[in-house]
Amino acid sequence: MIQITVLYNQTLQDIVIRYCGTIEALVQIAILNNISITQGLVPGQLIQIPNKDFGNQELVNYFNTNKIQPACGFVGNSLPDTPTGIDYMIIGTDFIVE
Repeated sequence: MIQITVLYNQTLQDIVIRYCGTIEALVQIAILNNISITQGLVPGQLIQIPNKDFGNQELVNYFNTNKIQPACGFVGNSLPDTPTGIDYMIIGTDFIVE
């Protein structure tokens, strides 16, 4: 069993891919740590990973060799309060055509 420390913006999915090489280990890791597969993780939180080959050691080795730590989550509400973008623009008001 290895123990890893959660980094900022890491999800359980990031950790499983990084240390197991396959998302198929997600449920097993969640059960082992008594957490939900969608639960937000806190930086510094400790996660247990079984010292087991899940069948894609090549991907795990790639992350190790290149010192890659996936962190694809986000903390809090990083979306704007007011929708923005072309879908919400009004010609002549927000979207000026010259």
